[in-house]
Amino acid sequence: MSHYCYVAIFVAIAGSIIASYTDVKTKEIPNYLTFSMIFLGLLFFSLKFYREWIFFIPLIASYFLIWFIWRVGMWGGGDAKLMMGLMALLPPCYGIHFIPLFFIMVAFVSLIHYSIFGMIQAIKERKGKIFASAMILMVATPLFSYFLLKSLSRSIAIIISLILLFIIGDIASSFLPCRKKVRISDKIAGEILAEIIYVREGKIVRVKREPSLIMNLIKGRKIKGRGIDIILEPKYTGISKEDIKILKKCCNDVLVFISYPMAPIILAALLLVLLFGREILSILAGF
Repeated sequence: MSHYCYVAIFVAIAGSIIASYTDVKTKEIPNYLTFSMIFLGLLFFSLKFYREWIFFIPLIASYFLIWFIWRVGMWGGGDAKLMMGLMALLPPCYGIHFIPLFFIMVAFVSLIHYSIFGMIQAIKERKGKIFASAMILMVATPLFSYFLLKSLSRSIAIIISLILLFIIGDIASSFLPCRKKVRISDKIAGEILAEIIYVREGKIVRVKREPSLIMNLIKGRKIKGRGIDIILEPKYTGISKEDIKILKKCCNDVLVFISYPMAPIILAALLLVLLFGREILSILAGF
């Protein structure tokens, strides 16, 4: 392993640890950290693969996927930039297969994390049975489809299974504990609003938003008409400080989507890939 690989690994681990600490403590990841990781990662990636331009296609595809996940509000901006930095830093050392493997591990750790904390929240809201049923369906359906289609085409089986996992997980999110009521203060900056707040005929009206992209598309709920003035609606960048000033004038509390710091999940996935990457690939190859 070359010297710059040791530098890349150190930067990846140290940067992820710092990002996890700041994410848990302040719910923010500093731009100077993530942009430095992206710059250094792209530099290493270019030095390694400048003669093999085809390897830039998976990197660009991963950046587009990360952007899409951020754009629909599933990740924060800092989380997305941390992922972008790691996607560029480590493939020069571990090969281009690091990119899909890392995505898989982030999804796996996220699922485990949500299974634990989601179940705790579901039990508090007396929805434990619904949550358990949804999690079983979310895992069993993609696995069943994979083994059913594997004999025809392994690549197609993987793609369809991942699509099913996304669809079922997305729809199930609307029936699981996903919102919480919080008092309006500066502490809610960055949280994703879970309702549309508007004024109609001089009265404040609040309409809950679904966490599911598919359910929102099906319902197509848009607030429009005469005499309607939108105060605030959900946006992928989260609640800003200016939004908080607006909310304080009309509400005492607000609904936000339940979220967890993502950087520690990314760190855990990174360590699993670095420590057990070959073993994980062997297990996946066995399927």
